[in-house]
Amino acid sequence: MENNSRVACYVKLILAIAIWASIYHVAKIATKVADVEVVAFVRYLITAIVFIFLHRFKTGRFIPNLDKNQWLWVCILGIVGVFLYNFLFFSAEALISGNIVAIMYAFAPCLTTIISSYVFKTSLSWLSKLGILIALLGSLGVINYATPECGKLFCPNIITHVGRGEIFGILATIMFACYAVISKYTAQKNVAAITMNTYAAVVGCICLGLITIINSDLSVIPHLGFEFWASEIYMSIIATVLAYIWYLDAIFKLGVFKTVIFQNTIPLQAVIIGYIFFGATIGAGALICGIVVLCGVYITNYALSLNGKV
Repeated sequence: MENNSRVACYVKLILAIAIWASIYHVAKIATKVADVEVVAFVRYLITAIVFIFLHRFKTGRFIPNLDKNQWLWVCILGIVGVFLYNFLFFSAEALISGNIVAIMYAFAPCLTTIISSYVFKTSLSWLSKLGILIALLGSLGVINYATPECGKLFCPNIITHVGRGEIFGILATIMFACYAVISKYTAQKNVAAITMNTYAAVVGCICLGLITIINSDLSVIPHLGFEFWASEIYMSIIATVLAYIWYLDAIFKLGVFKTVIFQNTIPLQAVIIGYIFFGATIGAGALICGIVVLCGVYITNYALSLNGKV
């Protein structure tokens, strides 16, 4: 029975990671027919509503009993991890290939490790630093290959050629890394994971709603077609809620390190899913650099696991 439970957990984890990888292509469906602000707002409006009822089911309360300090960190989490990340992510998706955005994301675990080492005052081993350096070089290679004016491994003047899409992708990766660190810090403030994610979604949704009112037109939402709503429901209910529940279950039953290893395959899976289902393509140079990033991330995670810091 226990073996069957572990197998089921692995199946759900694999599906969760594949679902997250597919978002990089599903997001493009929505950004082609609506403004970035509208896409992000609708995604988290649906997500927040579902999470609120899930929170009620899990905790017996709609509104958590948090002190001012806990509420502060939940709000920061919502602003950074939901509002800023989603705005930047969808902005990148609207301008460049989903494959490139996914490979840029591959550097997020290493960036999270760097930020965590400063926030939580932990030292990194030489092996961790080597892994981070390898991942960073791979990430720079991806950006160079993805920039039309460069298109090769090294460009001395790349900064003058990087487009808005690449900049949004880089900033989204930074926001995701900050979100991961803030989540860990908020958890240390004794805020339950379900509460963190529910009310971060609510705060982020409110912020996205405000920027949509300012920069876009909410009245277009009821008139958007089937493809838009199908992609939004997929990204909100299936990817943000269901896959998240499966992922947390995997952490609980399989352990953090085994689970994170699967998460590191998201960029590569995104490329495969894009090629098979969405007709997306990626240059050999960018793909090779993406694999280099994954190798660096694996080395970093392996080094951290040896030190017991994962």
